Amino acid sequence: MPKIRAAGLALVTAAALSGGTLTAAAPAFAGEQCTPQTSRSYAQTSSAWWLIAASGTVQNGKAKEVREEVSFEKSGTRTTTKSGDISASVGVLVAEINAKGSYSVNKSVTYNKGRKTTIVVGPHSTVHYKIGIKKRKFLATQKRIYSNCKIVTTYGTVTAADNTTSTS
Repeated sequence: MPKIRAAGLALVTAAALSGGTLTAAAPAFAGEQCTPQTSRSYAQTSSAWWLIAASGTVQNGKAKEVREEVSFEKSGTRTTTKSGDISASVGVLVAEINAKGSYSVNKSVTYNKGRKTTIVVGPHSTVHYKIGIKKRKFLATQKRIYSNCKIVTTYGTVTAADNTTSTS
């Protein structure tokens, strides 16, 4: 059986005729193949108030409930950003952070001065509240697998806007 060399790659072809079935062997030096894919993971590194639109305390001594209308004292917009070598858009990063963790970050959050909301407090209770935007920072790790099975890991930071109401 003849050996065939093409472009420096040795191919061995074997054919056997047995019972009417023709069988051919695969190339002798076939390279490893992987399915290309990209995955990202996120770890929160910090969280702090970015903008406090309203804060205060509501007390209820004996009533069934106390409802207090609160006006936002500040206006502002905060937008999620990314830095580093992460290839996805901010919208994709926000969706992945929310899906992979217990967060509800947004691409952008706006508060307008004068807007109102209501705080409801049950009997014999005191509620301290803050309403605004938290800045959550995440370390983003991106792992990319190429068709030749090469793996490249890159890192970046996502600074995300989180619309937050905190009570205690």
